[in-house]
Amino acid sequence: MKDLSGKQEAMLAFLVDFAAEHGFPPTIRELCDHFGFKSLNTAHFHLRTLEKKGYLRIHPGKGRGITLSGTRGLSGRKIPVVGRIAAGTPILALENVEDSLGMDKDFFGKAETFAVQVKGDSMVDAHIQDKDYVIIKIQDQAQNGDIVAALIEDEVTLKYFYRDENQLRLESANPKYPPLVFKKGDSRTFKILGVMAGLVRKK
Repeated sequence: MKDLSGKQEAMLAFLVDFAAEHGFPPTIRELCDHFGFKSLNTAHFHLRTLEKKGYLRIHPGKGRGITLSGTRGLSGRKIPVVGRIAAGTPILALENVEDSLGMDKDFFGKAETFAVQVKGDSMVDAHIQDKDYVIIKIQDQAQNGDIVAALIEDEVTLKYFYRDENQLRLESANPKYPPLVFKKGDSRTFKILGVMAGLVRKK
């Protein structure tokens, strides 16, 4: 980031850190409050400079209209959000990625990660709500009691994982949903995609 002034570099770092903590970018007022700018125009000036240099995009008229561009040193730092996963394709294949979270992927550690958006109330007793984004660390093994993202056929589900000698069991965190049990010879395809590493709740 040699082409940035110290103030611009600090602003970019704040944008990345804010998005990592909250799951969305700051407002102009929040930028001003953080840096002590007395005028909104000062924040706009630095943001326009960062936009010209390829670090972000500004969407006029939106309260949080800042998108980190993923270019010039930020490439690949966003966490991809995956949806349905076609059989046989890698988790992060382009066709599986529906969106991305505008936050630094290293916030949850150095391991490769992706996110899934929760649909429904099956994990509410684990404080995971409908429309939350759950960050998943990619791995194909899990320990009993881990919350995993599992691929069943071509659908991703989020459940507690348990294994014994005879079967695998996926349990919800809501008593109204029965466990999913997989025994040897089960015709359904099953694969662990990863283990939960964090959660983002957008307001």
